[in-house]
Amino acid sequence: MQELRNYEQILDLVKHESSVFKLSQSLKQYHPYDIAKAFLDLTIEERKKIYHALSHEDLADVFEYLDEVDAAVFLKEMDVEHGSSVLGEMETDDAVDIINELEEDAASYLENLAFEDKKTLNYLRTYEEDTAGSIMTTNFLEVNADWDVKEAMKYLIAEADEAEIVDPLFVSRNNQLVGVLDLKKLIIARTPKKIAEIMSEDFSFVTTNDSIVEASNKISNYDTYALPVLENQKLVGIITMDDALDVIQDEADEDLEKMASIGEAKEGKATLFKTLATRIPWLVILLVLSSFVANVIGIYEHVIKQVTVLVLFQTLILDMAGNLGTQSLAITIRSLGRNELDSRTKMRRYFFKEFKISLINSFLLGILAFIVSYVFLLINDNGTIDHAMISLIVCLSIFISLILSGLFGTTIPILFSKLKIDPAVASGPFITTLNDLISVMIYFNLAMLLLGLYR
Repeated sequence: MQELRNYEQILDLVKHESSVFKLSQSLKQYHPYDIAKAFLDLTIEERKKIYHALSHEDLADVFEYLDEVDAAVFLKEMDVEHGSSVLGEMETDDAVDIINELEEDAASYLENLAFEDKKTLNYLRTYEEDTAGSIMTTNFLEVNADWDVKEAMKYLIAEADEAEIVDPLFVSRNNQLVGVLDLKKLIIARTPKKIAEIMSEDFSFVTTNDSIVEASNKISNYDTYALPVLENQKLVGIITMDDALDVIQDEADEDLEKMASIGEAKEGKATLFKTLATRIPWLVILLVLSSFVANVIGIYEHVIKQVTVLVLFQTLILDMAGNLGTQSLAITIRSLGRNELDSRTKMRRYFFKEFKISLINSFLLGILAFIVSYVFLLINDNGTIDHAMISLIVCLSIFISLILSGLFGTTIPILFSKLKIDPAVASGPFITTLNDLISVMIYFNLAMLLLGLYR
């Protein structure tokens, strides 16, 4: 509720406050995130009032909370010199993301930056997207292992304002990272202790070419606020926890898009035709796959004509198979994303665990399906139905279909991962359609077998 009130107050303030000084003082009372949230619902003229009211540093804080695509658009609303000054005050990893979105205009903004800033941003732009190097920041504090703690403390006080984080400190010797140092240990240490005596040599790291997912997982697994990024054993940057959270959020969004078979387009920003072009191919593929299900049902037309009541339970069986398959799929994709299945032993253990869970679920739901269908048939008795036999068919169909759905949901993503195909594409409607196809064949073949309807 507070967030909503802040949003409404900022909109009202920018729309009605004519004094630049008063607007500046009022906006400073709000968190940069709240101002960024209001940006999207302001006109160009209203945003320009903010550009004039806030300092470069304050605007940089706001832009760091904007999506890089939006930030690039808003940056172009300022003159190049003003925009460059804002970029120069931003954290390097955030500034690089925005510059990459500026495309052909990027050179103009870079040209107006201070030499060191331009050099750093050009260096970071050399790394491939989705690598650790592409999201790292170079604003960190590095101390020498042979320094006295007093010397390190002086360095910390002098440089703390320029660093994104001051805890932990990173310790090097001969241009190689040799340890990390908690700020608390430095504060309580007394001269003549050396940094090497109080640092920890147990630390995790990634290289510049490691994936951003691997880096994010390490930050999560090792519960660290900043992960060092190395190149030839030399510390060249760090990835902070907030960057890791952004990566995890982006990965989750991407997987949800793929599970819904809408591709990777950010539909909030895509044009109508681009959105249609993204969705239609998937829908056509699903239409073709669904037609197989319809054709299979057509094969069993003679069974349905003789025992019409079977149709009543078809949806139940298909829905249950789809639900259980989607559960298994989601859990498997999550486990793959967290690198929890990175060895044969872990994979074998995971498979048998999921199989047991699927087996128990299938058994319990099969029994429940027998009871539900039997009661339903009793209530709707017309004297011509073998209640027990139809209920048994439903029960066995649920049992077998759910076991297979669980197996598909577990094995298909792992198989795709081994084939270097994103496992998320094997999800959602695809696996549901596959389950529908198998479940229909199981259901009607069991009916034919147990009711003696083979022609």
